[in-house]
Amino acid sequence: MEGPRTRALLDRYGLASRALSRVGGERSALEPGQSVEFHDYRAYQPGDELRYVDWRVYARTGRLYTRLYQAERAVRLHLVLDTSASMSLYGKDEFARTLIRMLTYVSQREAPTQLHLLDGRSSRPAQGVGGLRESWRFIEEAEELAGDEHRPVTALKRFALSLPPVHGNALVLVVSDLLEDAPLRPTLAALRARRLDVGFLQVVAEEELDPESAQLELVDVESGERLPVGAGEVEAYRLEVRSFLSRTRGAVHRAGFRHLLMRLPTGREDAEREALSALIRGGILTKR
Repeated sequence: MEGPRTRALLDRYGLASRALSRVGGERSALEPGQSVEFHDYRAYQPGDELRYVDWRVYARTGRLYTRLYQAERAVRLHLVLDTSASMSLYGKDEFARTLIRMLTYVSQREAPTQLHLLDGRSSRPAQGVGGLRESWRFIEEAEELAGDEHRPVTALKRFALSLPPVHGNALVLVVSDLLEDAPLRPTLAALRARRLDVGFLQVVAEEELDPESAQLELVDVESGERLPVGAGEVEAYRLEVRSFLSRTRGAVHRAGFRHLLMRLPTGREDAEREALSALIRGGILTKR
């Protein structure tokens, strides 16, 4: 993630989740019998309660910092990244890693965070500055795994079945194009059975939504199958893509989960700005 400006913007936001509403965090009112423990600092922001300012740090540095607290009843945060072959098209994998870095930066302030790849690899739960460095190393290693042969919907179901029921005290965010010719409903049912709060960030490229009306050759990157097509087939493809996205969004919403369509920005230099704007508009991030 590039530049202090992006990080300063992210410092103003937290993850929006029913699960996170169970955390004491920076709230002044706590549930009866609930205690909190210190876990991090951030730069003071207008509106922060003065009782949480660390005046000893101010005396040493001349800078104001707010102490952040974490409820003992920690929320589990799971960030899931798809590294399948279709994600390597049009730079979707790079954009997905940008999203994951942003979400990890924010989530490390909320609770211990664990990253997962849909090939079955996972980082260890970690939190704070040290946890952030460890998570970003895991993301860098994931870049070398781009083009895996797993199928995202099927792999996500296996991931869901590997998690124990957590009674609503966990948030899962999935970053994937979800491109697989398999029904999504069994995967959603497995996630619901674990009583998880789940958000799907479905990454798509404009070239997938609206290919040129010309003589083309469609290539299935998962199977390698090739199919020559003309203008008529391209138009049918456009309609099917939109229908697929509509069915996916409807199925996710009916399961009680969140769905956000993440369109790739046209310029790589706009990736972080566009990603942050989309996460805020989609309600994934909320003001602290």
